Amino acid sequence: MKKSINFKTILGVIILVIVSVMVVFLGYRVIITSIEVPGKLSSISAAAVNLNHSQTTMKQVKKVDYNTMKYGYMDGLLIAQMDEIDKVYEHEQMEEIRAVNDLTAMSDRTADKIAYEKLKAEREEKARQAKIAAAQAEAAKRAQAQQQAIDNSAFVDTGSGDTAARGGRKGVPVYADSHGESLGKFVVTAYCTCKICCGIYSGHNRTASGTVPTSNRTIAVDTDVIPFGTRVVINGQVYVAEDRGSAIVGKRIDMFFMTHAEATRWGKKTVEVFLAD
Repeated sequence: MKKSINFKTILGVIILVIVSVMVVFLGYRVIITSIEVPGKLSSISAAAVNLNHSQTTMKQVKKVDYNTMKYGYMDGLLIAQMDEIDKVYEHEQMEEIRAVNDLTAMSDRTADKIAYEKLKAEREEKARQAKIAAAQAEAAKRAQAQQQAIDNSAFVDTGSGDTAARGGRKGVPVYADSHGESLGKFVVTAYCTCKICCGIYSGHNRTASGTVPTSNRTIAVDTDVIPFGTRVVINGQVYVAEDRGSAIVGKRIDMFFMTHAEATRWGKKTVEVFLAD
């Protein structure tokens, strides 16, 4: 019996060694089901089986899929939950990107609107300034023409003859019962709108102030001495400063008459001039 046991033990050890070598070099899982190993052989075989299972598990770890590498060893429910969280996070990122894009587009539209309004305002202001400049140029042109006409209106002393003047109208004399302060003595010369008195400007029907020359009312003055519209009393009669000329400087006055004959009868006189009340 003792020899028989020793032989079986030796045989079992040999088998165990062979199995272990196969497990180490081939990686096969060995399950001993049909061989009965009494005593110590059973324990050694069980240890070999456990070693083989551990090595196989290590090989499984090396062959894990993406989810296992990402989350480790987790059950399917937890992996699904993590995937859902990833989807929510990606959705939130997309919403943030969309919101930023919308805000950028809105800012661009606002900037374009501001630029358009600014350009529109600049164009309107430019057009307004152009209209103002054109109006000013036209006014300056008219003023220059008027001033030139005034400057060229050199009224001369009376001539001779009975030449009738063209232009102007006959006025009714207005007499003053009283008068204001004295402006001093002036040289008053008569004139009419005939060629003898006005030359190339004969027949003009407008004064420098824009009124129609009227006998018994219109006088031409130096506006630095007597401004336009001033009412004065000459020989008890009221006259209005409505005209001027380049030859009328200082204390000189030209008095308008309808005809050259009337102007000749007046001639030139030195009289005291008063302000009308």
